[in-house]
Amino acid sequence: KPTYEQQLAHVRDSFNHAHSLAPQQRGYALERIFVDLMRISGVQVEEPFKNVGEQLDGAIKHDGTYYLIELKWFAEKLEPKHIGAFYFKVDGKMGARGLVIAMNGYTDGVLATLPTGKELKILLLDGNHLANVIYGHYRFQDLLNHAIRRATLSGQLYCPHQLD
Repeated sequence: KPTYEQQLAHVRDSFNHAHSLAPQQRGYALERIFVDLMRISGVQVEEPFKNVGEQLDGAIKHDGTYYLIELKWFAEKLEPKHIGAFYFKVDGKMGARGLVIAMNGYTDGVLATLPTGKELKILLLDGNHLANVIYGHYRFQDLLNHAIRRATLSGQLYCPHQLD
């Protein structure tokens, strides 16, 4: 059986190749890369799925909690409207949390407006977080624990790239 590092090298090759794809193909490639990364990381993962009136980019289970996944690889940074629509999807699910990975990050408006007056249910990661996992700087579970710790202790939905 291939080692984690060998499997990670395959995911890294797919990730590097995805950068050259057209935008829509890049988004689908990111979904496959994420599922592969979760599988080799030993994280329970659900592939992208549809419910009535909504599409989700998948889900993971971490420490007994399900996280609905939103993957975005736009040329521009994600804006509050993108996060709001996803928050609404998460809010409609029992006990769910959400994890957004925006490859090109977030506008200042997202970070400034999102947490105010809402229950914290989603974590925000970006392409640098994902690349750090894909390039072996840390494991996905360590990143997720870091993000959860920051959100729980300080209310930060978007955590630094350097783990504590």
